[in-house]
Amino acid sequence: MPGVLGTTIQEMGEVVRVTPLDIRRQRFRKGMRGYDPGEVDAFLEMLADAWEDVAENTLIEAKELEVLRARASDFDRMEGAVREVLVAQQRSADVAREEANREADLIIRDAELKAQKMLDEARNRVQILTEAIRELQDRRMEILLKMNSFIDTQKGIVAMEETRIKAEIIPAEERLPGEEDGDMPLLQLSEL
Repeated sequence: MPGVLGTTIQEMGEVVRVTPLDIRRQRFRKGMRGYDPGEVDAFLEMLADAWEDVAENTLIEAKELEVLRARASDFDRMEGAVREVLVAQQRSADVAREEANREADLIIRDAELKAQKMLDEARNRVQILTEAIRELQDRRMEILLKMNSFIDTQKGIVAMEETRIKAEIIPAEERLPGEEDGDMPLLQLSEL
């Protein structure tokens, strides 16, 4: 890198370092019919000032370039770090998703097993209740049959009693004076 206010030029294949001070100190030989020394000095002063501005701008731009390169390097490192973080986050998200899917599958399987157990218990209860209902229906039919049999027996007794009563009714011609229809016969003294 050139000096603080210097820069380089290439002359005849050689690199020559020229500073604004070199331009200001440059002297030319005087000759006949030569250039006006005042104009040459003014031009050299103007050239030295311009060269100084260029050198200063070059130095500032070189420093800015160095800072920008450092920042670019920092950005490259940060980009790499961000990339690594993003990759790690993606892996972490993938792992979390897989774990969530596994947990969801376990919850679903557990729920299905519980549901199947509840269905099995409900079917068993229905079976028990169905058997109990059939047993109660059988007992009810048995009771109804016994009641019908009892009623039929009682009807038979009632019918026999009616027949006996009708057989004991005294015909109208054998009735005593003052007896009416349906009166029971008087008992004989021997029946007492």
